[in-house]
Parts: sequence; structure tokens; C-alpha cells
Amino acid sequence: MQKWCPESLVSTPASSGAFEPLAPATASLDADASGFRSEAGFNDPQNLLRQLSREERTQIMELLEQDLRREYDDRYRQETAARNDAESERIRTLTEQHERWQRELTVGVRREVRDALSTLARHTAAIAAIMATKLVRREVEHDPEILVRALETVLYKTAAGCPLSVTVHPDDASWLESAPAVRERLRIREIKEDRRLEPGGCLVKTDELEWDATVERQLAVLTDALDEALAVPPAQPDDPAPAPEATDA
Repeated sequence: MQKWCPESLVSTPASSGAFEPLAPATASLDADASGFRSEAGFNDPQNLLRQLSREERTQIMELLEQDLRREYDDRYRQETAARNDAESERIRTLTEQHERWQRELTVGVRREVRDALSTLARHTAAIAAIMATKLVRREVEHDPEILVRALETVLYKTAAGCPLSVTVHPDDASWLESAPAVRERLRIREIKEDRRLEPGGCLVKTDELEWDATVERQLAVLTDALDEALAVPPAQPDDPAPAPEATDA
């Protein structure tokens, strides 16, 4: 039997016993000359199915169903994974937004509380100073010893034996003029009058130094002390600050 060749096969006479060359390559080829032909009844899937038995068709349908189910399961897993990733990303974004909002709210509330406490402290100090002023002035009207205590405070800051020159309200000047023992004990050498000063206060001067012991000055010192005592502490360095928003890479 001769091997298959795309060229037409030409048989030689049996009696010649000599080899004859094949037909030229330019010869026309048709379906019959190629040595192949289509199988009858298998040209399309419908004809193929009609040639199969019921059991074979059942097996084919089962295999097809398995392929479809496998493809459906793969697609379902992919879609489920995609949905889960999207949901996880959404939850992460919402969580970050919630944490950032909570930090900003905490910082804002603390700032407002500090501002409110600072305002309250200032108002409290102002009210306390007003009350102290009224109490001091009322006491001054009935207790001249307030002026003596102010002079004694200044006396402790002067050198021993140093005489004092005091400037006081005219009413306090009259009282000191009438109390030589007090003047001697406080080493008051000179008394000056000044109606601009409130009773109970004074200006004290030595040869080199001066002291302001007026009621206004004493109340100012008291107000500063109240402000310092009621001052709200500054913000602590560990106060949470808003985190910078994350940017997508």
C-alpha cells in the first residue's frame, strides 16, 4: 500500500515492472483524490447526537451539567470574593472615618471645656476681686489698723533704723498726726497728704527706695493671686489630635 501524499497517486501497469513518477504537483486536487472523505451522519452536533444511544446522551448531559456547575461555582466564588473585598474596604473606610470623627470630637470638646473653664475662672476672679474690694473698703472705714499693717509690711523690707516718708489720704494723715506712738514705732519721719489715695493705703519712701502699698495695688496683687489659683492648665501634649486623612497610593 502506498503512503498518503497530497499529490494524486498514479498506479503503474503491473506488467511493466518499472517505476513511474507521480503526476505533476500542479495537478488539481479534489476531495476524492486527497484520500479523505467525511463520515456520514457526523457533520454536525445534531447528527452526532442522533447516532448516540440514550445512555451516551445521558452521560454527555451529565458531563455538560458538571462543566456548567463548575463554571457557575467558580464565577460565584469570584463574585462573592469581590463583594467581600468591597464590603471589607467599605467597613475599613467607615471605621477610619468614625475614629477620625471621634478624635476630632474629643479634641473639640476638650478645647471647649478648657475655654469655658478659663472664662469661668476669669469671671470668678473678677467677682472675688470685687467682693474683696468692698470688704477691704468697709473694713478701712472702721479699722485704721489696716493702714498700720500695710506700713508694717513695708517696714520689714527696709534697713534697720531707716526713717520713712509716707503719703496717705488726709483722714489717715490726721489719725497718724494724733498717734505719736504709732509714728515712733513705724519710724515715720514725714507725713504727706494726697486725696487721690484711698483710705487704708499709702506710698512709702526712704532715701533710696519706694513702695506702693495703696489699696488699689493690694487689690491688684490679690486679683493676680486669684487668677493664678483659678487658672486652667494648658493643653497637655498627649491630647489626641486629628489624624491626617489617608491618601490612596
